[in-house]
Amino acid sequence: MKPIVLLCFALLLSVYVLSVDSEAVTDSDGALMSETPEQEALATPAEADCKKFGETCTREYDPVCGSDGNDYSTECVLCEENRREKKNVKMVKKGKCSP
Repeated sequence: MKPIVLLCFALLLSVYVLSVDSEAVTDSDGALMSETPEQEALATPAEADCKKFGETCTREYDPVCGSDGNDYSTECVLCEENRREKKNVKMVKKGKCSP
């Protein structure tokens, strides 16, 4: 009876390990990537798409991390700050910058 229990345990463990491994997301180099795009850092800082925003930004909260290390409440706010301060801060990632 013991060998059967051990065999079942090993089989269940194998299935679990294979299912967890298949859920991992990798990039073209095989490196593990974050599954949530909001937290995923861009490969290189990218220009914010400022053309899609008007003169004023909405009050929503969808933070982005700027190349200057500051958090911006939205991509629109990053664009607004760039226009006002005549800067070229790029977007490093969606989501807050690391503490």
